[in-house]
Amino acid sequence: MRDTIRDGIIAGLLGSVGDVLIHAPAYLILGTTMTAHYISQLIFPFKEVNLIRWALGFATHFFVGALAGIALSFIFKYFGRDYAYYKGVGLGIVFWIVHVIVIPNMVEPRPFIFRTELEAVVDLAAHVSYGVAATFYLVFITRKKKVAG
Repeated sequence: MRDTIRDGIIAGLLGSVGDVLIHAPAYLILGTTMTAHYISQLIFPFKEVNLIRWALGFATHFFVGALAGIALSFIFKYFGRDYAYYKGVGLGIVFWIVHVIVIPNMVEPRPFIFRTELEAVVDLAAHVSYGVAATFYLVFITRKKKVAG
């Protein structure tokens, strides 16, 4: 029997890996920030991002990714797996909107979260990658396990 929470956590963690696979090369090649930088600035507003704060932001990114994976798992459970990739990518885009528009503007004074246009585009691609990777796990891998088990 499938476990919705476990499958969602695994999907979310894999989706977060997909996100990092977009952000890390962009960081190394283009000099953009990663989600870990952003989350570090949210956790420690007005503080410089150092290695420890970056690591906490990185870990928090995976925690949040797991929660988003649980949400996607429940979406599939209650609304079906038809058009699964639209649902997964759509959830990734919703989280991108929350990530770049809603959260930074929720508090005053606004924490310093510098985002260039390039960083916003890279971040959008990373969130889409999250949705694709998480959906792939929930649709393809869990189906194979169900048939095999």
